[in-house]
Amino acid sequence: MSTVRFINYAMLEELDPIPFGARRPFPWTAINQLLTTEAFSTLLSEFPALDWFEKHENMARANYQRPHNRFYLAYERSIYHPNDRNTPGIIKHHELPRSWREFIEELEGDLYRSFISALFGVSRFTVRYAWHISVVGSEVSPHRDAANKAGTHIFYFNTSHDWREEWGGSTLVLDGKRTPLENPEFQDFNTATRVQFLDNRSFLFRNTRDAWHGMQKLLPPGREQRRIFNVIFETEETKRSKSLLAGVRGLLDR
Repeated sequence: MSTVRFINYAMLEELDPIPFGARRPFPWTAINQLLTTEAFSTLLSEFPALDWFEKHENMARANYQRPHNRFYLAYERSIYHPNDRNTPGIIKHHELPRSWREFIEELEGDLYRSFISALFGVSRFTVRYAWHISVVGSEVSPHRDAANKAGTHIFYFNTSHDWREEWGGSTLVLDGKRTPLENPEFQDFNTATRVQFLDNRSFLFRNTRDAWHGMQKLLPPGREQRRIFNVIFETEETKRSKSLLAGVRGLLDR
């Protein structure tokens, strides 16, 4: 593993699993400056180029939810091409810039994995990684993640120099769903809490039956990009839960 430190681990040590797990409507936290200043700057400057990404446009979703149009890039393997590792939208470890290779190596190290294990209360889990780029008109309609996800850590890669808050882009934590439908609109919730995402921030949450979230339509004036990196945690327990619930809930968004 690389000796480079990307993460301010003192911040993770301050995050108590008990109040985190008790937070409503689901366990989540927004962390400011989790990456070191140098690490954030380097990863931002070496964010994978758009040429690597696969365009997802009008892809069907369960429960008649609107499609999540975006550009998608998976690390080593893609849930959209499970039997083919040589299709667009997949990048191999050796193809990444050095900073991203070392960042992923650190995420797979003992310090970060031990933190996630304690926070989520799981002893074993697997991790997959994916980059998303969203542009004008992109949105993430209200949804819960697939049942095989234990949780996700979203690292945002926009700054106040390349993005303005009035263009949108905040992840919304949704609470108080007022409809039984599985394809609700943002106005179908009592509250929508905006997660700050500019200038080295991240959003970490555990997936539960109440973990509704989304992002309203982006309105940048030109070709500006909203960039995120997802660290996705899966466990055998959640995979078994997915199998048991598949007939009831269908396949939700990954």
